[in-house]
Amino acid sequence: MLVILADGNSLEGDHYQIEEQFFKERNVEFRIEDCLTEESVIEKCKDADAVLSVYAPITERVINELTNCKVLVRYGIGFDNIDVKAASNKGIPVCNIPDYSIPEVATHTIAMLLHFERRIGLLDKSVREGKWNPNEGFNSKRLSSLTLGLVGFGNIAQETAKFAQAFGMNIVTYDPFIPDEVVHKFGIEKIELDELIEQSDYVSIHVPLNDGTFHLINQERLERMKNTAVILNTARGPIVDQDALVEAIKNGSIRGACLDVLEKEPVKVEDEILKLDNVVITPHAAFNSVEAKERLHTRVCETAYDILTGGRPQNIVNKAAVLS
Repeated sequence: MLVILADGNSLEGDHYQIEEQFFKERNVEFRIEDCLTEESVIEKCKDADAVLSVYAPITERVINELTNCKVLVRYGIGFDNIDVKAASNKGIPVCNIPDYSIPEVATHTIAMLLHFERRIGLLDKSVREGKWNPNEGFNSKRLSSLTLGLVGFGNIAQETAKFAQAFGMNIVTYDPFIPDEVVHKFGIEKIELDELIEQSDYVSIHVPLNDGTFHLINQERLERMKNTAVILNTARGPIVDQDALVEAIKNGSIRGACLDVLEKEPVKVEDEILKLDNVVITPHAAFNSVEAKERLHTRVCETAYDILTGGRPQNIVNKAAVLS
């Protein structure tokens, strides 16, 4: 058996000793490549039994050339770099790792909200500039007076809700795929998306990126938000129309944004969004912790090996197509 990590340099600073040791113990050949294009994935991975990927483009063209592939595994929760339909057509299971960083992403979401609402960055900068003014740019409100709107109510959103409830925030959610009884267990109101947009002080994105969620938060919805509202996005950048977001912040339609993800990553230093003071940006780092990274690398190995040895793990995202 041959397992290939298509783009081992995508996660800067990451090492793959866990993978190397795991597959060595099981007499499975494991290789790390640095594929950034369709052509390079095809060239380096065409004979693999399992292809692991971080951001490498696993497109329909690539999948059609993977003559021996039995499973595609994505390092992470999202799998928008993989053409799931094309994989399904060839009977190839696509797997993600949906549970490795739930506490981390929820914590990061709340951390960004607190940083923004309590003006931590602004106050720190002010002190370092020689000022000592506790009122510097201060217009914060008590968290218990604010409404947090969760767009999507999956595992991360549910964990975020628990944290926000500890601060006494009012919480509403929109998710047509989660049963009402699940939402009601949290004591949270389930409403329509446009209602959530209009009512919330913080709108936090927790849905996957797909055709139905691309630019879900667009100019029209940004214009419907309170002019004191803030966008939080720790999901995927293209769910929010970034050009429309920049314009909404510049013209005062909304107060600002806290973003762990952007439409184009990494962001270019000349990007307009970096010129806005009332935007907090982190480099797609919400998932990160020592424990989460160890679990991610381990679960990727276990998932690929399980499929290759005849198993059917729960984290197959196209079960209906490949297990029917």
